[in-house]
Amino acid sequence: MHRAGHSPAAVVAGVLFAITSATACVRPSVSPPPGPTSHVSAASPYVAQFDSLWSRFEAVYPSFAYKHVDWRAQRARFRPRAERARTQNELVAVLLAMLAPLRDLHIWLVDPRGQVVPSYKPSQLVNFDARRWTLAMRDANYVVRTPTVGDGVVGGYAYMHVGTWKAPVNEDMLETMLLRARDAQGLIIDVRTNAGGSDAVALAFAARFTRRPFAASYVRINTDSGVTGVQMPLARTINPRGSWQFTRPVVVISGRGGFSATESFVAAMRTLPQVTVIGDTTGGASGNPATYALGAGWQFTVPRWFEYGPDRQPIEWRGVAPHLVVSWQPGSYANDRDPLIDAAVGMLGERTGVYRIAPAAEPSTPKHQEQSPEAHSERQYDIRERVPPRDSLFAPH
Repeated sequence: MHRAGHSPAAVVAGVLFAITSATACVRPSVSPPPGPTSHVSAASPYVAQFDSLWSRFEAVYPSFAYKHVDWRAQRARFRPRAERARTQNELVAVLLAMLAPLRDLHIWLVDPRGQVVPSYKPSQLVNFDARRWTLAMRDANYVVRTPTVGDGVVGGYAYMHVGTWKAPVNEDMLETMLLRARDAQGLIIDVRTNAGGSDAVALAFAARFTRRPFAASYVRINTDSGVTGVQMPLARTINPRGSWQFTRPVVVISGRGGFSATESFVAAMRTLPQVTVIGDTTGGASGNPATYALGAGWQFTVPRWFEYGPDRQPIEWRGVAPHLVVSWQPGSYANDRDPLIDAAVGMLGERTGVYRIAPAAEPSTPKHQEQSPEAHSERQYDIRERVPPRDSLFAPH
């Protein structure tokens, strides 16, 4: 962190560089803690580890006030337990108990074997069924780029499934996919299972859909007392990228399985005039964690920012809401259909004038009645509150 003597501009530049270049937004596979360790007679090594973790969180973690956690009270409560610890596993149990109230997906410990011990496991409904999705891709001319990333054509519209922002996914790969969709009348971007990855890659992709700079999100970080003249939160501005931008209608499919960099992406995309986000609210975990040494071969992570969407609403614990909620009720559909892909195709059909979505509140309204230009309105469509059978979702002109 920059200290006194550095200009505010240098501080901001350094902070934003660190933010946009960070990629540690996805946890490795989760495993339980290792088996019992050897008995250690002196308690001091465990107290030193406890103090190291507590102090690092005290200096870096930005969300104590938001989460109503008194961190100093946590120390007073749990440090005596660390003093009584006689094995590494006992200390780890104390640390996890202290961290639990933070309910932060970006806080975990890593054992000497590289296995992750999470401090929090969210239980969220994921609006995705792999079997239905696979069947939906049968006739999509789907091109596999990685096991979780690919592109095709559904219902006459370009379709991209972006299941991660982690390597080998990069700007070049996404550019290749977008180039394939360049002449499409509409585009579906499916990120409902994307748990995160490189924030820089995600926002660089979002920059391919705008012709003007805009604030994609805002972040607040802790700075030391020597830093002055920096106003929080810091705006993360996206500038148009590439020689052309895709400005035709876009539908982004989101869900509770989307975290971290995906939430930054969805928050940015939903502000663009040609974009409609459908599905469910994202998972609500955006922390940009850094990894620190704990001791005895262990490591721990600390989230370094508190992120707000372009509307300056917090993302942590709240997520990013869609424009249109599509309840995940696959039982209302044929077994070979993906309800959200069907809804996205219908939305693009409505926006491109192929057909329109039947109104929900006024069943007596003639089917030929024209929709108003504000076709985004959250109240106008059946899919806002429920998923009707596929055959009744869309009414032709």
